[in-house]
Amino acid sequence: MLALPIDVGWLRGDSVGHLIEELGGAPGPKAVMLGGQLDPLASFPEALTGLARVLAQVPGTALLRADLAAFGALARGAAFAGFGLSGRLRHTVPPGEPARSSGFATSPAVLFPELMALFLGKTLARRFAATHAPVCECAACGQRPLDSFPSNRDGRPAAQHNTAVLMSWQRTLQNLAAGPDRRRWWQERCRTAVDRYPLVNAAIRQPNGFKVQPQLLRWSLLDAAPSAPAGAGAD
Repeated sequence: MLALPIDVGWLRGDSVGHLIEELGGAPGPKAVMLGGQLDPLASFPEALTGLARVLAQVPGTALLRADLAAFGALARGAAFAGFGLSGRLRHTVPPGEPARSSGFATSPAVLFPELMALFLGKTLARRFAATHAPVCECAACGQRPLDSFPSNRDGRPAAQHNTAVLMSWQRTLQNLAAGPDRRRWWQERCRTAVDRYPLVNAAIRQPNGFKVQPQLLRWSLLDAAPSAPAGAGAD
């Protein structure tokens, strides 16, 4: 396995074509890990398009150290993908640069399935303080409210919840035929999540309570058709 940490800038403009040439010429299976600060795929609008081109034109490529992109990559034909357990495992950082963060977290990251995003447990507790939080029915929670992970003491059940939800998505995706069915399922799931944000914010009476993350929005808008080389028509 050729593991390649690459700067996300290689997915921009003409650079992605050169990356595809180099990957295509390398023997054996390849796995790429995108480099950048925070969410590399949110760095510029065409990043997801570039990633989709790489996966379509270099069969057998995998994506490691990813977040939502792990599922988007699988839907686009990746050989396999890895969803990082923590923020520092969801991308790589350029050599010599300290990783940017929002500081020490006093509560675990909790996956909000309907919004397809991770939020700190204390943030969920604060947002739902005046109303009932959604109840999670994943295999790990057993109808546990999403606002019940307010401190790092809840780290283990939060991780179990996240894993159970992600595995349910993975099973659904792999039960679909590779190709158009998987691409459409992922796009529709992302669109549904984006549409849920204003509804959830209205329910908690906080217009800006939860904000759509840029990468999720871009997955919802990315054409579900297969990616073709620049200047060529899609199938």
